Amino acid sequence: MAGEKKRKAKSPVLKRVLTDIEQNRTLLLFSVLIIIVSKICISYAPKLAGNITDFLARSVETGNFEAGFMVQQCVILLILYLVGNGADGMINRNMVKISQNLILKLRNKAQKKLNRLTFQYLDTHPAGDILSRITTDMMTLSNSIESTVPSMIGQFVQLFGVVILMVMTNPLLAVIYLVTLPLSFIMTSFISKKSKKEFKRQQIAMGDLNAAVLDTFTNHMVVKAYGCEKEKSDLFNKLNQEVCDSYVKSRFIAGFMLPISMFASNISYIILCVVGGYMLVKGTLTLGGFQAFLIYGNMVSSPLSSLANSFNMLQNGISALERIYEFLDEEEMAKEIPADKIVPEEIKGEVRFEHVKFGYVPEKTLMQDVSLTAKPGMTMAVVGPSGAGKTTLINLLMRFYDINGGRIYLDGKNIADLSKDNLRSAFGMVLQETWIFDGTIAENIGYGKPDATREEIIEAAKTVQCDSFINKLPEGYDTHISEENSALSAGEKQLIAIARVVLADPQILILDEATSQVDTKTELLITQAMEKMMENRTSFIIAHRLFTIRNADAIIFMVDGDIKEVGSHEELLAKKGLYASMYNSASDTV
Repeated sequence: MAGEKKRKAKSPVLKRVLTDIEQNRTLLLFSVLIIIVSKICISYAPKLAGNITDFLARSVETGNFEAGFMVQQCVILLILYLVGNGADGMINRNMVKISQNLILKLRNKAQKKLNRLTFQYLDTHPAGDILSRITTDMMTLSNSIESTVPSMIGQFVQLFGVVILMVMTNPLLAVIYLVTLPLSFIMTSFISKKSKKEFKRQQIAMGDLNAAVLDTFTNHMVVKAYGCEKEKSDLFNKLNQEVCDSYVKSRFIAGFMLPISMFASNISYIILCVVGGYMLVKGTLTLGGFQAFLIYGNMVSSPLSSLANSFNMLQNGISALERIYEFLDEEEMAKEIPADKIVPEEIKGEVRFEHVKFGYVPEKTLMQDVSLTAKPGMTMAVVGPSGAGKTTLINLLMRFYDINGGRIYLDGKNIADLSKDNLRSAFGMVLQETWIFDGTIAENIGYGKPDATREEIIEAAKTVQCDSFINKLPEGYDTHISEENSALSAGEKQLIAIARVVLADPQILILDEATSQVDTKTELLITQAMEKMMENRTSFIIAHRLFTIRNADAIIFMVDGDIKEVGSHEELLAKKGLYASMYNSASDTV
């Protein structure tokens, strides 16, 4: 995987994006062809206009005016301008379609990537930065493709066509006029490289700003409760200033492109007027030829100026594209080829840890040698001080992280030989922090069992005593709720999360202080419901309030990632060890 990531990282982003628009490659080639044809028409029109001028001049000199020929040339000139300018609408439509299909594909890839990213990446990267890459950077890329790419192609074609026609019209004037152009290209290329770094810095700064804003508003109650508005405001101002500074610097550097291009173009145009005027007086250049050259001079300076501006926009788009591909190239969870398969309905629920070794960071091991056995139907509580490794134990059992040594077995099968999806289908989890998604109450309860009937959802709600308050809401089970905006209290949200697990009816339960956010009376009712549900099921309870797990079959006391004591509540109290000390301390404070 690492080698593949390295190979992808070295792959040019433009080459990769051409691969991603494969389905629209024909449309892209057709659009490029239209651009070429339209610019050829625009480029040839001044020469034809010069021929018409020379024809009129000869007609005045000879007194012989051919009206038919004049009308014919004017009609052709009109058609050239109609084709040249009328193609813009079709080109714009095609490029919008191409860009949106690409963004659709990249967003789909990003969504799939989110599901395959390692927990370590998600735990260590700000959600706002990830969000910025999927939204802001995608929009920047879309705008670049829709407007900048066709504009640059057209400008290059027009510039190339005009140069050829200038040489065909008068090679000497063409050489004199174009002599200053290489200097302009060299300078703009140098500035382009410099501005690209600043555009990348701007995108990174914007990602940091989005992360800070998301963090502040997601945890706005905590911010206000601790009076941290000033700190958050200062952080926002700092990051906002960084975005502003990077934007100003990138635009300042890129802003030199246009003046340099205009300066080179104006010098060339002055030389063209002086030399061309002299040749016209000497009779070595016709009036129509001089007129065509003046128009061509403007047509060269215009693409050069536009190209300078387009290069700025293109660098911004490339920076956004690089950030998108950086995200898509992040390390994923290893692909699995499981040798075994478990059938959830046939699981007995025996869990065994054998000499497990693990650390979130390779050089810092948290668990040195953890061994334990939970027999089918056993309720096992995991307790200990903060940072003891309680949640880590569950993370390893669910294979959110893979162990560094030892083995973990489920019903005698090494969980490393099972697919993660297949393994996790046997578990039901209720975490201390509730998770409610944007949808109805019925959809939230039925999340773990998509094919659940309305009656099953209601029955699960009744089991955990949340049916009564749901029916008091204006739309009952069809009431729309979300994590950030809801008429439900924290305890009511927790009840819905517990009802979700009850409905899923898993073979193994994991409860991380599941009743921590409900009142004492509700906690008693939920505890009774959970005790009934835990019958004949293996259950792991992460407990902070020790009096809630006195009836557990076994209690594991952990410190610094290692198991220090194992036994029933009475056995551990009799030992008068670490558990007894913590339990008595907790009892004294109640």
